[in-house]
Amino acid sequence: MRENMTFLTNYYQIREMTIDRMKEIVDQNKKAKEGGTVFFGDSITQFMDIEKYFPEIKNKYNCGIGGITSTMLLHFIDEGVLKFKPRQLVYMIGTNDLGKTVMQSPKDIAINVKELVETVHYNLPECEIYVVSPLPCLPMHDYKHTPGVLRSNDLLKMIYKEFKKTIPYEYVTFINAYPTLCNKKGEPIEAYFEDGLHINHEGYLRYTNCLKEYIL
Repeated sequence: MRENMTFLTNYYQIREMTIDRMKEIVDQNKKAKEGGTVFFGDSITQFMDIEKYFPEIKNKYNCGIGGITSTMLLHFIDEGVLKFKPRQLVYMIGTNDLGKTVMQSPKDIAINVKELVETVHYNLPECEIYVVSPLPCLPMHDYKHTPGVLRSNDLLKMIYKEFKKTIPYEYVTFINAYPTLCNKKGEPIEAYFEDGLHINHEGYLRYTNCLKEYIL
């Protein structure tokens, strides 16, 4: 995220691919039909083929943005959620907040998510809001060992705990998807991952089946 940069290197940078993705989402909301389901989050959401995994939901929109953080999504609620006027919001974020240029604490992430769901509920009081836990990562992969990166499974689990402690609203439903990719010992199963962070088709089957238990 720091390519060709020689100053202000501690600030998270919005890259061209992020801007392009945001434009795609804006184009979607201009054509959207009210009362659908919006999936909002980072690359786990963006790379999820909602046509394949959620055929039961006819009116649905993928508003995931690769590399995005909880802070950045606060600045994109209007275009990424509110203008769709959804009946359901499925929101999953937190992993990128632990990256080197952000390094927010689980508590900080939960406060951002709290502010987002408050904004959505204030503007769309009938919208069902689902806050999903971050998924596990594979500790043996090199990305975790990048100097300065805080991401670990202990912190990812802590984010979800902070969600539940910080967001006390009855209109929010929490979904703990983390265990769906783990064995009985609570360890992530490598066969479900494309790399150390992103999941493959089998991983998405497990993950989306977990979501379906709540949103269908």
